[in-house]
Amino acid sequence: MASNLSLNYQTFQSEHKDLISDDLYKSIRRGLDFTQMFFSILGVITNSINIRVFLHQGATTSTTNMTFLFLSLCDFFSCLIMFPLQLCTIVKLFATWRQGITCSTYLTFTVFIFPAFYNTSIWITVYLSLEKSLCVLFPLKVKSIFTPKRTFTILLITFIIFAANQIIYSSSFKMIWILNPISNVTAPKLVETPFSKRHIYYDSVVVTTTLSTTAIIIVTMATIIMIKKLRKLQKWRKHNTATLTSSLTGNDAATGNKQLSSKETEMVKFVITTTCIFIVCLTISHIPATVVQVIPGISLNGRNRNFLAAGYYFRFVFNLINSSINFFFYVNVSTRYRTAFVETFPKCLWFVSDTK
Repeated sequence: MASNLSLNYQTFQSEHKDLISDDLYKSIRRGLDFTQMFFSILGVITNSINIRVFLHQGATTSTTNMTFLFLSLCDFFSCLIMFPLQLCTIVKLFATWRQGITCSTYLTFTVFIFPAFYNTSIWITVYLSLEKSLCVLFPLKVKSIFTPKRTFTILLITFIIFAANQIIYSSSFKMIWILNPISNVTAPKLVETPFSKRHIYYDSVVVTTTLSTTAIIIVTMATIIMIKKLRKLQKWRKHNTATLTSSLTGNDAATGNKQLSSKETEMVKFVITTTCIFIVCLTISHIPATVVQVIPGISLNGRNRNFLAAGYYFRFVFNLINSSINFFFYVNVSTRYRTAFVETFPKCLWFVSDTK
């Protein structure tokens, strides 16, 4: 959960020995803070570009453009929401202990909604995979299944469900002011309630573990089915091309085969690259939530709270990586995206030429 990012419980003396000591946790967190800051900034920039490009293509011209636009919006807000929290890393370098703790604690509330955007982006990717696979399996029926109105409704409902889940969770915490016996200074601290403890457990079981695993399986199976169908279709077309070459000149037949092959090859390459990075990042990122169910004492105020926080810091690094690097795959693999990118940002033609 997002709350585990910066709830500053690690700054107070532990009653029980943690799997990760306070000093080790601080070192881990310092490195991950700057890593998250880098990918937060990168994600804001790359997804801003994606949003402009997909708007240029026309959000309502096709369900695919609409879905990619929603995906870029969710990734944009995921990275934007995380960035203010990382600024507390800089604040702690130049401010007092109390100012640093206060910054992190209050800004934690701004990132409670982060999982809502990120989980929505996961299921948008699932929706895209299903749409692409059905386009190959049932090309004549897919437009009647995936209509713009139906797509917009599904994407909106998906976000509302995950946002409501996070709002319920964030409202279950209490903020109290406590005295640090070392510095003799009071500082705010977020405290779990019985409801929040139950919520984070069931959220780890249902949302992060079960649903994430389901998403990985669906995307993987949809991609495999689509690739196999495209290969069969390509073989069938190659076999039947021989009957058409007699009515076409050699140059016309060669040109048609080359265009067909390059288009299908580009689609397969695009699907494989985007799917692989999605599966890798999602698999790694949801491991910490699975570990919560195995190791005892892992909770916000449990004896293994440093282990929990470090795991979720690590998790959100990969969440941000997945949310920030799609642009580089789009511009390298998709000819249509490159064309729209150059039309939207004509002064960046040099960048596109370098990526070919």
